[in-house]
Amino acid sequence: MSGLVCPKCGRKSEDIEFIEAFCTECYPANIKVPKKVEIEQCKACKKVRIKGEWVQYSKKAVAEHVAGKCRGDFDSAEYNAEEGNIIFTVKGKKKVTLPANVEIKTTMCAYCSRMSGGYYEGLIQLRGNPKRINKYADIFFKKLGRKTFIAKEEEKHGGLDIYVGSSKAVVELLQELKVHALMTKKLVGRKAGKRLYRTTFLLRL
Repeated sequence: MSGLVCPKCGRKSEDIEFIEAFCTECYPANIKVPKKVEIEQCKACKKVRIKGEWVQYSKKAVAEHVAGKCRGDFDSAEYNAEEGNIIFTVKGKKKVTLPANVEIKTTMCAYCSRMSGGYYEGLIQLRGNPKRINKYADIFFKKLGRKTFIAKEEEKHGGLDIYVGSSKAVVELLQELKVHALMTKKLVGRKAGKRLYRTTFLLRL
């Protein structure tokens, strides 16, 4: 584009790039950055709450969340946590750097809160041959640890009790292992009008 004169600074298109009628430095960028962006982070597992969901912490996840809170006419936005600012690209040419006030609030996610409070939904009772009990206990600890948490374990006369955070995870694992268990449910309360049950899984090995 040639023959243009910036109406704000008077520079010509032969000397500097233009965006529409203005040079890149004077082009009016309409961008709004929130006064503050608050992000919750679990003090136990370090996950952050993004759009109502707890996700694994990463600089990319936080940066995308912060940039998503901004509004205006820009192509992209990149949050720089170290510098405390956001760099916007406008019309593919202009770079605009604005300060960003991001506050990380330390809290506890529901998962870690339940785990620290001794909460559990499922109780696995392993009874029978000690060698088979040890074998299946190792399997349950390894596989269930990927899906939920083990609240505690207790040695009992003739076996072992394993307290698990999610009864659903236990059911899925039993189906995967093709192991039969005697299941009994006990009503332990209500939450938001929904009945809460605790399930016991008895495995005779």
